[in-house]
Amino acid sequence: MTEAVGTKANPIAFDHESPQHAENWVPEFAEMRSKCPVAWTDKHEGYWVATGYEAVVEAAREPRLFSSHKNFSPETASGHGGITIPFTPIPRGLPVESDPPEWGVMRGFINRRFVPKAVETFREDARMFATALLNRVIESGEMDLVNDFTGPVPAMVTMQLMGLPLSEWRQFADPLHAMVFTPKEADNYAEVVAGVQWVFQRCAEEYMRYCTLPEEDNLLSYFAHNEARGGNKLTLDEVLSFSNNIIIGGVDTTTALTTHGLTYLHDHPEEKKRLMDNPELLPFAREEFLRFYTPIHGLARNVTEETELCGAKLNKGDRIYLAWSSANRDPGVFEDPDTINFDRESNRHVAFGSGIHRCIGSTFARMMFEEMVAQVFARIPDFTIDYAKAHRYPSIGTINGWESMPIRFAPGPKVPCALEL
Repeated sequence: MTEAVGTKANPIAFDHESPQHAENWVPEFAEMRSKCPVAWTDKHEGYWVATGYEAVVEAAREPRLFSSHKNFSPETASGHGGITIPFTPIPRGLPVESDPPEWGVMRGFINRRFVPKAVETFREDARMFATALLNRVIESGEMDLVNDFTGPVPAMVTMQLMGLPLSEWRQFADPLHAMVFTPKEADNYAEVVAGVQWVFQRCAEEYMRYCTLPEEDNLLSYFAHNEARGGNKLTLDEVLSFSNNIIIGGVDTTTALTTHGLTYLHDHPEEKKRLMDNPELLPFAREEFLRFYTPIHGLARNVTEETELCGAKLNKGDRIYLAWSSANRDPGVFEDPDTINFDRESNRHVAFGSGIHRCIGSTFARMMFEEMVAQVFARIPDFTIDYAKAHRYPSIGTINGWESMPIRFAPGPKVPCALEL
């Protein structure tokens, strides 16, 4: 009797980092869900791929069996575990690359900074940044939607949240942006990672500066002046791990969501008009964009003991890729999943993950999306995309986004704004 496809003895041909997957992920995942919702591939030293909604959510909600913890040595730039496949040679992210009980301490330490009430205090800043960025280009009638708008707004809000110099937003955003879309086996990946080291250096420098000052209302100052556990402050490594998680999460995922959403509305002007005429529908559209495009394409877990997941037998030490994007297209959970429907009655998407590691910045992402779309609707509603010059990410294994997207629009006047860029 031949062993089923998708087992270690009979692996599937699959690589979530490949250009082929970036171009064909919808039909590829559809076939995997129907034939082997938990399958094994030999790529990247071997890993399981969970594509069905049930399998993805079950693994995400069992941190004891499916660990997120990452070990990393800055001296050798080596380690194992974590939430990316292949392994990413940078400091781990906190709290996302930790397990209980450490996770509870670290998540609890920053939770209040990410609750809806706290996020609302940044809405005016997000609106100001969006206004200022459009003021830079509004008279020219053209810009790159990603690099001039949907990328900078989240980067600037994140800089404000962290307490980093706003003037350096581009130096922070660009290397992180490149690290996300560059395949980890690319020839220039080491060079890309080296560029990210500057980000960590600046975080360390600003943190040390805040240690010498009275506490201010930002995260680096909060880290410098408050105790995380048992009367102890964070170590510098922990500060950089928090910075890693928050900056990467803040910079690229909201950019991808907003760019995809505005692209859809460009291609479906009747739906854009509907949202502009009925702004109360925007939150429903946002959730549907999150489900349909799923900016965080998938993340990894590490199997801690022999277990079974939806019929597949996993061994201790195995790695597994949880394909959030595939789970969000599962026809057993979502009716007509390959269609965007702003009137969808039930939208139990997992675009922000599931279980204890559900994205802590989800409220920030939703808020920034709303402010960016509102500015586009108000000032450049009839923009057109030059698809011939637009570029998608060559690898979408971690984030599904766009590198660049030139657009044109009717030139307009600058509007009053407290910030000039």
